Amino acid sequence: MTTAPFIERCRELASQAGGGEAPESGPGPELTESESLIGFFQLFRPDGSDLSGLFDPFPQGDQLSDRLQRVYAAAGDDRRPQGGRDAFFIVRSPSPLPPESAEHHGATWIDGLRQLAEAVGDDRVAEKLASPPKIRVLEGIPPKHPKQPHERSELLNVFLDHAPALTEKAAGVDPHAELLRPAYYFMACDAMLRDYLMWPFYAEPTGLADPFGSYFTLWTHGVKFRVFQEDQVDLYLPRHPA
Repeated sequence: MTTAPFIERCRELASQAGGGEAPESGPGPELTESESLIGFFQLFRPDGSDLSGLFDPFPQGDQLSDRLQRVYAAAGDDRRPQGGRDAFFIVRSPSPLPPESAEHHGATWIDGLRQLAEAVGDDRVAEKLASPPKIRVLEGIPPKHPKQPHERSELLNVFLDHAPALTEKAAGVDPHAELLRPAYYFMACDAMLRDYLMWPFYAEPTGLADPFGSYFTLWTHGVKFRVFQEDQVDLYLPRHPA
């Protein structure tokens, strides 16, 4: 299936959202078609209602639209309390999530990654997650991960470097998935949220139920994950007023 009609439709919608005229031809020599869509979904904050029907030509259209609308609903208005606008989709007022629910969704998400790794033949990720890491639930602002690769645990490398590439290894996927990949990633600079949004493209080729649904639940509640040990994943819940 050619991606040209979809790109053209996105350009038309972007032009309408910006109140100007669409570029005369394509994304330009310095950008690929997929790179030209970076920032596209930010144009339709807060509710994305002007994107109605965008995915209708796809067999997975209803599912793609539903997931995207859930992200708009969770992030809400992009206006910052102190002025200005968010460049990314951020859940600024997440509802509380019980620690036991966070632990459950963390374990479900990690097991989903293991299943996906097995389905696409990534033995490194599958073997690392075959013995599930312990889930520890904390509260507050999470510390930063180490910047230097040699300071990171192998488990952290799996989450940051290898797990985000799993969906790329699925065979027989609609080319629109690769087209949308950068645009979805830069909605929040989050590979797991990206793959939640894109999952309808991968469900049939992998034969799996959604491995990213639990991660999306954690994201909507403002939960961040951190990995500082080889056998443990820390989930940080936002601190809510008593």
